Amino acid sequence: MRIPAAIQNYRRPHQPNGLSLAMLMAIVALTISQSAFNQNRYDWRTNIDQVIHETDSLSLQSQRTFYLNKILRKDEPLKETWYYTTHNNNIIVFEVRYRIDSLEYTETFYLHRGRLICMELYETDFMSYAEDEIRHGEVFFFDHDMLIQYVTVGNGLTDMSFRDPQYEPLRRFYKRYIELQKNILSLATN
Repeated sequence: MRIPAAIQNYRRPHQPNGLSLAMLMAIVALTISQSAFNQNRYDWRTNIDQVIHETDSLSLQSQRTFYLNKILRKDEPLKETWYYTTHNNNIIVFEVRYRIDSLEYTETFYLHRGRLICMELYETDFMSYAEDEIRHGEVFFFDHDMLIQYVTVGNGLTDMSFRDPQYEPLRRFYKRYIELQKNILSLATN
């Protein structure tokens, strides 16, 4: 079927079909700038992830270790292994590992400018066949001592679980942080 010339759109020979080239370039530029903006957006999680990544990189180079022997219950000995990393004379991460019966506990504290930003607590089977099996874990994200996000993994509540996730993790952190500072000072004077 042939379209009559009076109905057919008139087009000059040098004009392209559809959108003009300038319009297409503008749409492409807008799409690229929007996706770049979305990838570089700033939020609390991006900041914490970046600090943790940098901290872990520094820990691979300059982590220090010491041990504390404690009495648990019924004169049962408990040996804690402490790992810590400093940068510019500031503690940026520390970790405490200990074993009670057949369970191993790991507490990791990430600091940024002297403040807690992330706290991880894990309970795993000691020397289990499944190497990375976590029985229970909790991860807390903080901004200026305010809980922003709280994530749990594993099976149900354990002895490590907090009934008040806003304040009890901070209480544990400050208790551990003071203990770390005292031991770093005593190690330095010995």
